[in-house]
Amino acid sequence: MYDQLAYEFIEDPDYDVCRHILRSHMLATWPLGDGDELLGEPVTERKLHSVRTAAHATGIDQRRLKKILLSEGIISGNAGSYAWEVFDAKQAEDVLNAATTLVSVKTFADGIGATRSQFDLLVAGGVLAPRLHSVKTSETNAVWDPADGVRFLESVFLGAVPLRQAQHGWVHISKSAMRLKIGPEKIIQGIQDKKIFRIGNHADYDGYAALYVYHDEVTSVLSPAHSPHLSIALFAQSVGIRRPRRMRLLILNGHTPATQLLNPKLKIPQLYITREDAEAFHQKFFTPQTMAQAYGKSWQSMIAALRSNGIETFSPDGENYGNIYERHSIEEIFNQPTENK
Repeated sequence: MYDQLAYEFIEDPDYDVCRHILRSHMLATWPLGDGDELLGEPVTERKLHSVRTAAHATGIDQRRLKKILLSEGIISGNAGSYAWEVFDAKQAEDVLNAATTLVSVKTFADGIGATRSQFDLLVAGGVLAPRLHSVKTSETNAVWDPADGVRFLESVFLGAVPLRQAQHGWVHISKSAMRLKIGPEKIIQGIQDKKIFRIGNHADYDGYAALYVYHDEVTSVLSPAHSPHLSIALFAQSVGIRRPRRMRLLILNGHTPATQLLNPKLKIPQLYITREDAEAFHQKFFTPQTMAQAYGKSWQSMIAALRSNGIETFSPDGENYGNIYERHSIEEIFNQPTENK
């Protein structure tokens, strides 16, 4: 049921009520936080912690944290799993803050789900830095603030889609960086700058180990000499249009540009989205994904506001282009500046 509501019928308003009921239940019972995506909508506020998520957030060992929470009456201790011993995040905020201390390199790296070599690359690239700078990080222990690790993970997982397995094209961020012979900090910057959209959260891993990217998109953004343009299908996926044929129809009907180029493998003409074409699209249109990223709001709440204001999807010629909206209509409703993609 989740897969049907999250993917197959994500653009069908007839399922909104059912989707809202399921999402409300999961938010009330699951330890979800910033960076998670639930039924196609990003989670913007953590309501529940589990011992495991709180341990990741604070950098405190799960066994030690469970004892602290038990002693403070935050949890009952009846649940058998660290992942499902859940409690109110706001109620425990003071307890967690008091228990948080600076930690060692190993504890910090483990807390964000990175190997030591991956952690060292993040430090070398300026992504992570110790809280204390008066000593060399290789010569001391407790100089790393776990909260910095949490903020880093939140910045790269915002809007990530859950991956049950790494299908063709999806690779861990470190592997994508190795293929392009660049540091992972360049990909991370692209994610944080909202130039790289296709981010995956692998279900089998936690933290940085779960951070997957779509390598073709990374290549097109960071290595233009090798891949200066995107196929229509890849561009459609990058902006959250799940049916590429709708993007193609939008192009063929003259509403957004594409450039005909020679396919390097097939040696035949093919329509591609160049950087200029992509810029033209973003100047004119918003999709639920891109407007949620631009405004920092959930796309479902934004669509609800648009509907209440009588704003409909773009369909000047009666064609169904999916959930695509004219940018000026969005900006008029929400009345705040947005960044061009």
